[in-house]
Amino acid sequence: VEPNQVAYNAVIAACSKAGAWEVALTIYDQMRAMGVASSAPAFTSLISACGKAGDWKRAQTIFKDMGSQRVRPNAIVCTALIGAYSRAGRMDRALDVLRAMRAGKVTPTRVTYNSLISACVRNRDMDRALIVFDIMAASRTDPDVITFSSLMTGYAKRADWRKALQIFRHMKATNHEPNLISYTALMSGYASAMLWKDAENTAKQMKNEGIEHSLVSYTTLIGAYAYSGKWEKALKCLETMTQEASIQPDVFTYNRVLRALKVAGEQEKALDLFARMTEAGVAPDANTYDALAQDQTKADGFDNLNNGLDFGEEWEMTEEEGDATPDIDISLIDAEEEMDEGAYSIVVAAAGGLDEEGDANNIEEDRLKELGMPNRGDNDRDPFARDGERFRL
Repeated sequence: VEPNQVAYNAVIAACSKAGAWEVALTIYDQMRAMGVASSAPAFTSLISACGKAGDWKRAQTIFKDMGSQRVRPNAIVCTALIGAYSRAGRMDRALDVLRAMRAGKVTPTRVTYNSLISACVRNRDMDRALIVFDIMAASRTDPDVITFSSLMTGYAKRADWRKALQIFRHMKATNHEPNLISYTALMSGYASAMLWKDAENTAKQMKNEGIEHSLVSYTTLIGAYAYSGKWEKALKCLETMTQEASIQPDVFTYNRVLRALKVAGEQEKALDLFARMTEAGVAPDANTYDALAQDQTKADGFDNLNNGLDFGEEWEMTEEEGDATPDIDISLIDAEEEMDEGAYSIVVAAAGGLDEEGDANNIEEDRLKELGMPNRGDNDRDPFARDGERFRL
């Protein structure tokens, strides 16, 4: 019995979800060779798989194949392509897809906007993240906790705890309950500013809300203590993490405490902690050995902690924690339709119409106008202002 379209779709989806993207592509080639028509679910799975593998060019080629096979791209397929570009840092192309969706009358979804915002945050481009947030609001697409948490994470990476706190308060005011990522992002912002008490109070508030700590949130709180020179509190939090919460620290967790001990001149305690770390089966890295080196003394001051405490750098929102670009659920994809002129324009703009070597770090003003996005040259504009005023801290 020859496999049909449904069978091929199921196998391609399974391979893509398992990360076997090369196998998925091989099956896709077999599918074409057998003359079996592809479908939106198959294209979506393939594009998503290529994106996770970092092969945005192959994802673009597969998307272009949709045009030749006259399969109409919908919002989920386009979002998968945005995810592929975004994971590779090609934000210019990702935004081109958003422009083409709007021009082709394919309505971007909340997941589409969240995917773009999350990607901008990963690339430390808050200007673009706010542009996407603005057009999301203008399109009357309601943000959710993932939207706000992504923006909070972006500001935390910039050590702008005030902005992160503004968004946190805005969430509360608009009945969006903060989640683990929201609280962790706020703690991260406080940690970068050495506001350990605020980070500690945020952790207590999170616990009062019934939200359990994760590895990342504990590591962030420990970092807040360590960055502020509170190595005793960092050690105590590490004990709580392992003994009470039964969460195994990773190398980033240990490194934060080790560097704080080094700066404080507590070499013996650092060596003891290193022994516990290796006994627990946690492999040291270059930062671990740097923290154990004796070429730096307490007199150097706590400014040196900044070298090993780049909060937010070592983790991103995973799918389990609320990633804005999750695996595509092919059951949500609309039935195939004959491609109209607008849908063809999406394929041309997002695949065939792009220059091979675009500048990923430059969005021209006319491109923003095509997107219907405002010019964010005025830094005083605040999308989280209430009644024309900023939130009071």
